[in-house]
Amino acid sequence: MISLRNVSKAYPTGVSALRNIELEIGKGEFTFLVGPSGAGKTTLLRLLFREEVPTSGSVIVNGHDVGRMRRQQIPYLRRQIGVVFQDFRLLPQRNVAENIAFALRVIEVHPREIRRRVGQVLELVGLTDRATALPAQLSGGEQQRVALARAMVGRPVILLADEPTGNLDPQNAQDMMKILLEINRLGTTVVMATHAAHLVDRARQRVVAMEDGAIQRDALAAAYHEEVSR
Repeated sequence: MISLRNVSKAYPTGVSALRNIELEIGKGEFTFLVGPSGAGKTTLLRLLFREEVPTSGSVIVNGHDVGRMRRQQIPYLRRQIGVVFQDFRLLPQRNVAENIAFALRVIEVHPREIRRRVGQVLELVGLTDRATALPAQLSGGEQQRVALARAMVGRPVILLADEPTGNLDPQNAQDMMKILLEINRLGTTVVMATHAAHLVDRARQRVVAMEDGAIQRDALAAAYHEEVSR
């Protein structure tokens, strides 16, 4: 599903964001990327949906070598990947349903199918009764759930979440985590970058810990911090 083979990423400024990354994520896995700011988590996610390309090594996503893709192939890759950001990125003049439907309209999905899919994802995130509300009328937790619904409406096989609970209070963060785990249970591969140790500790999923652009630990059913046996 996802394979990074000896991947490094350096910028013209001389900053080395990733160093010799070796990582395999199978279909249907839930993987947390953890570590301090600047560890390379966001850069790794950007490589997966081709916002960045590696300086060296190969990034394989759902059978595609994304670093070697032609420009015209990139939109087709991104239709297989849902992305959720920390800052929501909703269109302020469009209501909830319109924000979610926007990406499907761009690729000319039939209006009847759009309505059906929007209804399904609104139910998934618990916002059926907020379909006509504008973003400014929503709480932060509701806005993030709209962003998640928008990422899922295209039925991606992979969901990338970059600090999706970073701007949420503890209860909304926990609610968001429950939805992400349910999405994973339904078959979507989820990769989530986070600083939220309490969420990671409760979820007990795979944890890939990063520091200074390198993977320091990769453990299944793990906690945020390495546990010391006694």
